[in-house]
Amino acid sequence: MRETLLALFELQKIDTRAYELTQRAESIPKLIHDLESSLDGARSELGTLNTEVEALKREQSEIEAKNAEEGEKHKKWKTRLHDIKSPREYQALSREVEMGERQIRDSEERILEVLGQIEERQKVIDDKTQTLRDGEAEIGTKVRALREEQARLKAEAEAASQGRDAVEKKINKRILRRYDDLRAKRNGLAVVLTNDGACSGCNMTVRPQQLVEMQRFNSIEQCAACHRIMVHENLLKQEQA
Repeated sequence: MRETLLALFELQKIDTRAYELTQRAESIPKLIHDLESSLDGARSELGTLNTEVEALKREQSEIEAKNAEEGEKHKKWKTRLHDIKSPREYQALSREVEMGERQIRDSEERILEVLGQIEERQKVIDDKTQTLRDGEAEIGTKVRALREEQARLKAEAEAASQGRDAVEKKINKRILRRYDDLRAKRNGLAVVLTNDGACSGCNMTVRPQQLVEMQRFNSIEQCAACHRIMVHENLLKQEQA
């Protein structure tokens, strides 16, 4: 049983190392997603600004089209003024001409306002576009590094597990099943050392009678609280000695 306990402890070391590496590798996709999503706000803001600019350009086109139409009317009205004999009709048409001129002036002023707003927003768009491109380039570099790190961790996890089969052969299949079941239930940690008379998995004090039994190295002892398999610290000390 002594050799089985040592094999269980060795198997746990292998599985713990592989588990840690695998967990780190599996955490990387979320890091990549968070990095790539960090610029979504900037992209959304740019989209809003571009939509505003497009709306302003449409308004400018509509005003210019109306101005062209009003300009044609204004020319016709001014031409008709020379042919009108009736003072009342002349006065009425003069008012129409004056109103048309005012409307054209107001429209031209609005066009200038719109052009100013377009220019202002376009400058912001240009600045934010450059900032976004710089951010995308920086994040692209980080993402590539993370993908390389993920590949490295996966390779290390596979390498860490290479000696597992040889160690498994030293353990009874029934005990190995118990080990695997415990590892699945206890976040990958099925075998622990005692530490000053306590289970290092949950810090529960081990009963004196059980500690005595453990030091004989003749049985598989499990913690009464967390049910992990316990290996007495003296076993490793003796092996190292």
